[in-house]
This record gives sequence, C-alpha cells and structure tokens, in this order.
Amino acid sequence: MTLIHESERQDFLVLVSQRGYSQDDFELIEAENKPATVGINAITGTVTVRRKSSGSSRQYNAGHGQAWLADFDAELSGHAFGVA
Repeated sequence: MTLIHESERQDFLVLVSQRGYSQDDFELIEAENKPATVGINAITGTVTVRRKSSGSSRQYNAGHGQAWLADFDAELSGHAFGVA
C-alpha cells in the first residue's frame, strides 16, 4: 500500500496545471512512517514536493486524515515554489 493514493497524484497534477506550472517540473517524494506497534494502523507519513527548476521544496503531512493537497495548493497559489 502506498502513502499517496493514485487519485491524489492525479489531483496534484491538476493543481499544478491549473496554476500555470509544468507537471514535469514537480516531483513527489513519499516517506511512510513505520508504526511502533504491530497491528492495524493508519498509514501516515510525509510527502515532499520539489520543483525541479528552482530546487524549491516543501514537506507536508500525508496519509489518513491529512489534507496535504489543500496545503500544497495554498502554498503554490502564494508562489512558495516561485512563479509559473
């Protein structure tokens, strides 16, 4: 199982395009937290979004119950990754 669901990846790419950026200029790097105990646990971790052309990156909490896409969209809109 992966930290970021395929539908989230697609939503990420749509946000990038809607804001005027090139999809090829961004990459996602997942880091899943390993649970301390054995059993049924929610998948959690972080996703780092990096803009290749500028080297800008931001890290977001991801996984069950997280809204990393909304946080990313707000920062993208605020030009945290530079202008398109």
